[in-house]
Amino acid sequence: MGTPLKILAVDDEPSIAQSMRFIFEQPLYEFPSAQDGEAALARLDAERTGFDVVITDNNMPGVTGVELVRYLRERSFAGKIMVLSAHLSIDVRAAYDELDVDVMIEKPFSVQALRKAMDQLAA
Repeated sequence: MGTPLKILAVDDEPSIAQSMRFIFEQPLYEFPSAQDGEAALARLDAERTGFDVVITDNNMPGVTGVELVRYLRERSFAGKIMVLSAHLSIDVRAAYDELDVDVMIEKPFSVQALRKAMDQLAA
């Protein structure tokens, strides 16, 4: 067995991060979370080993998902980025497309769609 895929989940709804811990279980995945964009930025700055994937919501207090992704791109984040949000309007999708987000999934999401997207990102 190889190194676990390290995923940072960023969502202001604790139930989303909690449910993803059941979807992406150890030992295949390491799954820390941040409750908002500001906490994610602090964690990203402090984490020395980095993350393979960041999953972010769009609408969060303080730092939005778009702002978080922009931050990641400005710092040449080497991992993959997935947006998981109920607020993916045409304009928001266009902003994420400009930032080369790897995957966008609308909430509510199916577990199968989320796992399939993660498998594709990990490949």
